[in-house]
Amino acid sequence: MSASAIGGRRRHTVRVLAVALLALVVSACDTTWGIRTSYRSYVAGFIGQGEIIPVDGAGWQDGPGAGKGPFTWTVDSASIDEAAGTGWVQLRGGVITRAHQNDDGVWLLDTTFRNPRLEIDGDTGTLYVDLNFRPFEGTDPEPIPNRQAVLNAPFATVDLSGQDLTANDQGWYSIEDAPMVGIDETMELISWDDFYGSEPELDPLSTMFKANGPGLLPWAGLTVSDTEDLQPGDQITVWGYGFDPTAHTGTRPPLGGEPSGAYVIFGRFADVWRPSESAPSSARRVIDQRWALPASSRALVDPTGTNASYVTIDDAGRFEAILTVGTDDTVTGNYGVYTYAGSGAVNADQELAQLVTLG
Repeated sequence: MSASAIGGRRRHTVRVLAVALLALVVSACDTTWGIRTSYRSYVAGFIGQGEIIPVDGAGWQDGPGAGKGPFTWTVDSASIDEAAGTGWVQLRGGVITRAHQNDDGVWLLDTTFRNPRLEIDGDTGTLYVDLNFRPFEGTDPEPIPNRQAVLNAPFATVDLSGQDLTANDQGWYSIEDAPMVGIDETMELISWDDFYGSEPELDPLSTMFKANGPGLLPWAGLTVSDTEDLQPGDQITVWGYGFDPTAHTGTRPPLGGEPSGAYVIFGRFADVWRPSESAPSSARRVIDQRWALPASSRALVDPTGTNASYVTIDDAGRFEAILTVGTDDTVTGNYGVYTYAGSGAVNADQELAQLVTLG
């Protein structure tokens, strides 16, 4: 059975509806940020001979040369305290950049930028980005590094001194061509320090937004950073949407009678695996797992909030988790990212699957 067929129409429909509803609740106005013009030109040009792919609602404006114009990002939610001069703007979307493909089809430069978030503090902002990347060690590394993932990486310092962050008569705030420079610790992670030096100049940020907090989607959905040609040891990122934190309670310890969230798993599951379909636990071989919990429940099992086995579901039903790819040849089934209700609860609406292929 093909990977696209397994999991059935039900899973696909849930995800498509969740993404469609997400588009209804976000601002209709686009943000533009091109990351860095010379990087786009390098990746898509003669030297890199690569590809740039906007995903998850991001776009790519036309422009001269292989690097074209800046990317567009959707405003997901925002908050501003005008008196304090503080706030945040959460963007939605991703951009996959790949270059230097070797003879085995592996992209040796492989970095994806997702879900930028601007934190505002007076005249200075910090742009955080979810990163999925392969450390670049040249065009003939041995061995080839595994993919890595970092959530909320401090990517750039943004100069907001020329911006007037007060709303207009219609309640819109605007930022226009705000300059930014890269933050060295993150530039080193993705090897940009070797290309561009310390605190490299990045493309400016422009956006318009209203101060609207995120809302809970009526359908659960998943986005997975990488789904093809994965290798054992690769890290992948999972973003969940619409996971109602109060939808069910556990039926056994440690969260019996409490909101019990969802397990987030990289595993090898049978074709029939869902608890709501009475599939036994033996149908679900776990390779790596996180437990996504509302804050009140996480406090019961992880009082310090430092246990990496847990991630938090916010009030809008969103979570993000990093999983490590592995294999298990002792069972048969389908490798993928799976979610289902935790602590013995059963909730068919949160039983989702995104299948993957291994390289």
